[in-house]
Amino acid sequence: MRIPFDLGDVFHPTADDEDNAIVLQSLLETLVTADRVFLRRCKKKRLYVPPLYKAGVTYARTIVWDSTPDLYTRRYGDCKSLSACLVAELREQGETCRPVFRFLQNPQTGHRDFHILVQRGDVFEDPSRKLGMEEYHRRMGLWVFPE
Repeated sequence: MRIPFDLGDVFHPTADDEDNAIVLQSLLETLVTADRVFLRRCKKKRLYVPPLYKAGVTYARTIVWDSTPDLYTRRYGDCKSLSACLVAELREQGETCRPVFRFLQNPQTGHRDFHILVQRGDVFEDPSRKLGMEEYHRRMGLWVFPE
């Protein structure tokens, strides 16, 4: 099911960073919840869902927020879908973790972009980088968030 949102008050060049952060965190947690529901339903039915890093998924930019089954069907996704998928997977294994993000000025566009990571204790994991973000961005002539 597609559920489009119109969020005209956030994520534009003059939007407030704090407002953007509150909305972004809420959207990420919603996607993580949907992913966890999927994983639990598959577990009940004894259906195997491969871990993100073994699922054959790669990084590529998208405008959609794919849940795990859609991400795996598409076979690629960007930071929002990849990070939510990994957080759901880790939480279902009992690990405390969360999606986190960084805002940074994009030197190519002049706009503020965000990049989503997974925080595991004091460590930040970047599933996008692990799944080919830097190569994809270079190939497409896009800017890459610094580590």
